[in-house]
Amino acid sequence: MRYRLVSACLLAVFLITPQLSGAEEDLLGHISSLSGVVQMKRAKETQWRAPELNMQVYVGDTIQTQEDGQATITFTDESLLKISPNSHIALSTILSPAEKKHSILLFFGRIWNKVSQRALRQRVVEVQTPTAICGVRGTEFETAAYEDGTMVVRVNTGQVEVDNERDQGTLSANEGAQVSLDSKNIKAQPGMQPDWEKSEKGGRERLFADGEKYGGYVNDEIKKRRDHLKGLVDRAADLAKKRDESISRAQNAQNQGDEITYETNMQKADALNKELKALNIQIAFYGRRLECQFGLFRHYGDLAKDPVLSTMFRGKDFILKELDNVEMIQAEFDTMIEEGMKISMEDMEDLMDEMRNKMDLFRSKSGKRDPFKDL
Repeated sequence: MRYRLVSACLLAVFLITPQLSGAEEDLLGHISSLSGVVQMKRAKETQWRAPELNMQVYVGDTIQTQEDGQATITFTDESLLKISPNSHIALSTILSPAEKKHSILLFFGRIWNKVSQRALRQRVVEVQTPTAICGVRGTEFETAAYEDGTMVVRVNTGQVEVDNERDQGTLSANEGAQVSLDSKNIKAQPGMQPDWEKSEKGGRERLFADGEKYGGYVNDEIKKRRDHLKGLVDRAADLAKKRDESISRAQNAQNQGDEITYETNMQKADALNKELKALNIQIAFYGRRLECQFGLFRHYGDLAKDPVLSTMFRGKDFILKELDNVEMIQAEFDTMIEEGMKISMEDMEDLMDEMRNKMDLFRSKSGKRDPFKDL
């Protein structure tokens, strides 16, 4: 039992975060420009470090810029990401092995993306903020996530699909949109020219004027998403159990020479694996959404603890009161994500190969056709 538990935890970590050795497949690119105060943290590490020019970046890295800090990342597919001052991002966290996706989580701040055609051919590219998701279908755009939860995006070239899980809208070149935490609709604004610095200042002023309002909204979203994610993980556990039962019945049928029962249960197991794969992608998606909310609320906590800024922060007592609860939910979330990814994807490819090999062996002995051929 102890061996299984340790193995499961290690496998879950492998699926969700990069290995600390910096495996080649986890390499995303390198820091191509750097100025001011910038901090960087590798996945599963707790200590921030000062990055250096040309330092490689990997899946799961977190980067934070201070008031005078800026950084540019050049990705291996030749895409560019410029991180503005006072920003906090994470790179491709909580990705399902079934996804071909590059995800940037923008907790707060502003970034500029230039996505190469090579990147668009290879994978889906998205920017997630606490407020909405930007699905990239074109090359150059800028996104800001302000401290009151307002998101502003402007497309320079190409197209970006904005989705706040209530509405979707496609922005084309020279269009923009502004989305707040309680926005119901995505409205494209032709010719939008955001005043980024003014909007950043306004976001902080609104947050500091009523921290309980904005903190309460994010806190409620965290709890709702936690409950939804738990439902997905429970569903994955149920499907995994049914899949294992089908495999067990197929193995018993094979031993008894019952060809029809064997084929029927192998087909069921195959179908259940497909469901688990789709569910795994959902778990990863909602995990990223929840991680964005955690990132923003942790920032609220940092502001409420700051000896200078806290004196201007109305509602800081509410933030500090809820901060421990949010941290406990995040610990629960980390366990749920690991369990959900483990249940959905643990040894999936090995299992399917084993199933195929057994089917090939069975067909060779019995002369039966491939029962998966028509699936």
